[in-house]
Amino acid sequence: LANKCLDVDNAGTADGTKVQLYTCNTSAAQTWTRNGNTFRALGKCLDVSGGGSADRTKVQLWTCNTSGAQNWTPDSSSRLVNPVSGKCLDVSGNNSADSTVVHLWTCHTGANQRWTLP
Repeated sequence: LANKCLDVDNAGTADGTKVQLYTCNTSAAQTWTRNGNTFRALGKCLDVSGGGSADRTKVQLWTCNTSGAQNWTPDSSSRLVNPVSGKCLDVSGNNSADSTVVHLWTCHTGANQRWTLP
């Protein structure tokens, strides 16, 4: 969504920290690096909670562990797909407000699943 970034809530580094949409600010909480099929910020990985596959499954920051819950494959539509679940990284409700949760959702063509990669 325009002028918004994938953000680690309050730059927290505890396992389970919320990943959200937030106004871009170039902070470390929004500095993501790609390492193979993982995306990392603050020394941790973008992770699907419990390796879940249901719509609305929380996406969080977690210690990198090479599990399928931390694999994200970009597709030709600029979506990030978790191959284990077959679901996409999604901004809840297509809401562009700061602090909107990011979760897993069935892949579709909406703007709330399109990402510009690092």
